[in-house]
Parts: sequence; structure tokens; C-alpha cells
Amino acid sequence: MNKGSFDLKLGHPLVQENKRWVTFIKDSPKPPPERITLTFPVINACAYAALVVTGKTEADAIHSALGKSENPVKLPVALVSPEGELKWFLDKDAASKL
Repeated sequence: MNKGSFDLKLGHPLVQENKRWVTFIKDSPKPPPERITLTFPVINACAYAALVVTGKTEADAIHSALGKSENPVKLPVALVSPEGELKWFLDKDAASKL
């Protein structure tokens, strides 16, 4: 679920960034390794957050984040808690395991 403007994984040191709204990452596990990303303070300060998730490859992550998984995986989305409204937009493939 990292195809948008947020590219940090839990455990990455930049997850703790709380002074900058935007930062850069040089060691992304998926290409390209160098990216610009928003930080949690700016994401969580928004009035409206939309998470758009597509594709069958994301079905397990969506199940863990939104479903009743017995072993929930730690996902960055678990730290998304906006002051405003949060909406999920899933295609049929991404929602296939819900």
C-alpha cells in the first residue's frame, strides 16, 4: 500500500519524524529506492484522508488492516489517525479477502 504519497514502513527510523511534514527516503524496499514522502504529523493533521488501494497483491494487507485477521500484521496504515474523516476506496481485487 505504498503507491501514493506515503512510503514509510513501520520500523523505519523516519516513521518517528515529527518536525517535518515532508521528508525523503533513500532505502525504499521497492523501486525506486529514493522517494519523497509525507510524514505522519501532516497525514494525521488533515481534514480528509482518502486511502485508495487497488489490486489483488494488496488483498492480504487490506484483510489485516480492516478484516478480522487472527494475526494482524503491523502496517503503516495503523498509525494513520486523521483529525478529520478517513475514507477507504478499494477495488474488487483489493477487497477480495474481506
